[in-house]
Amino acid sequence: MKNQLIMRSLPMVASVLGRKYGVKVVIGGRGAYTDGNTIHLPALPLECSETLIGLARGYIDHEAAHIRETRFDWLRLANLTPLEMHVWNTFEDWRVEHRLARLFPGCRSNFNWLIRHLFGNASENSTNPAMAILNWLLLSVRAWDVPSLTEQRDDVGDFLEANYPGLIGRLNHVLIKVNAYCDSTQDCILYAREVVSLLKEKLASQPRQNGGSNSGNSAEKGTPNALPSDALKRLIRFDENDLPDDLGELLAGRLRRETPKELDESLHVAQVGIKKTKPLEAEDTAAIRRASIALRTQLQGLLQSSVMTRSKVGRNGRLDARQLHRVSVADARVFKRDGQRVGIDTAVHILLDCSGSMRRRIALTTQVCHAVATALDTIDGISGAVTVFPAGSPTDGGNDNGTGPTVCPILRHGERLHANFDMSATGFTPLGEALWWVLQQVQPLHESRKIILILTDGDPDSFNLALDAIESGRRFGVEIYGLGIMSEAISKLLPDHSRTINDLTELPPAMFGMLCGALLK
Repeated sequence: MKNQLIMRSLPMVASVLGRKYGVKVVIGGRGAYTDGNTIHLPALPLECSETLIGLARGYIDHEAAHIRETRFDWLRLANLTPLEMHVWNTFEDWRVEHRLARLFPGCRSNFNWLIRHLFGNASENSTNPAMAILNWLLLSVRAWDVPSLTEQRDDVGDFLEANYPGLIGRLNHVLIKVNAYCDSTQDCILYAREVVSLLKEKLASQPRQNGGSNSGNSAEKGTPNALPSDALKRLIRFDENDLPDDLGELLAGRLRRETPKELDESLHVAQVGIKKTKPLEAEDTAAIRRASIALRTQLQGLLQSSVMTRSKVGRNGRLDARQLHRVSVADARVFKRDGQRVGIDTAVHILLDCSGSMRRRIALTTQVCHAVATALDTIDGISGAVTVFPAGSPTDGGNDNGTGPTVCPILRHGERLHANFDMSATGFTPLGEALWWVLQQVQPLHESRKIILILTDGDPDSFNLALDAIESGRRFGVEIYGLGIMSEAISKLLPDHSRTINDLTELPPAMFGMLCGALLK
């Protein structure tokens, strides 16, 4: 059930697929594109329909396949014409999707759904005979995996045969080779050139028709009056703006149209940025140590009593003299072993607000953060991490509308605790965007329990986005708590799972009351 919920959440889908395919996926801005390393999705509505998630998932699958499999260096060297490039894209899309599906069989059903959704509409057949050639090639290739497109392909084929007799038979010879032998980007380039060469031969064999200038204009605009020879001649000379969008462009256009006008209330995820930190001041460490020891002592006392249970009598363990009487009746249960319940197996991720409103509170906040991290670090079975927001410019690729919200992980899960927690406070409060990023990080962790602790002093930039992230995280099984620093604003988002402190000495009882219940539940 949890996996099904995750796959219905766009940020989590992007995170899961990105890790699986070994690519980076960014959500934010207004563009859908890839730079060869990172796949960029635009900001999308908070409430994403199943169709929209399917389109976004298909776009990630498709672009990841190209990043993993396409040799763009070979493509640049080939110097293809616009028409050759379009035909190459038709073949290469099919090839890389098949390669990805062999490695990750689950994406095959995603691709098939996408093909039916985008191309399975017979009413959209072109009335331009030359453009019908491209449509027929596309449907022929896609029908190999989605047989329901066969009837639509045949309808376009009948129209094509009526205008260019014999062309389908020659093209089919090329498609047979594509299906059987197309194993690389270079193969797709060669077969695309072969298709365009056949079209040029067909044009040369077409009888000359005196249609006047009107026929030429009709061919360019794709109207029913286009003469076959004129339409084919213009097709061969088309530039890339005159040709239909390929699969990736179609998907990018659909996603861009879903981007809300107001990005502040849209779904986007923070990117990793840079934040300068330095060691905490020496005079602060003593107070931090006292607070962490007090918190650790309270938690460990409860944790020890929660893990150890009464001793049990059995057939192995330490010999218990009080049970030796059982031997007289052939009862081998004369050994004692300590009973033990399943202990703690928890990941705790602290999300630290260092926005501009924190300037007067940042010293206390960083002390609190380090004290909590220190206390948790000493308890077996707890994996801790700390992320701050906002940070500087992204380090994993920006988007086409500026840097957007950022975070900076200063302590990752599994890393050794350090003292570089001193930092400046500046910027806005993109809590929702930062929380989505943290959710992406904790979801794949192996710990059976996942907790996020937010340290903040004010309201987020977008209350709705922050609330949506909190509610989604809870549906995924992530527990989210908040600690207000000299402010009760966090209680609006987490009324039953937050505390407020005004001094470092208040940390142990506040955290004890909030976290111990979570750790021992």
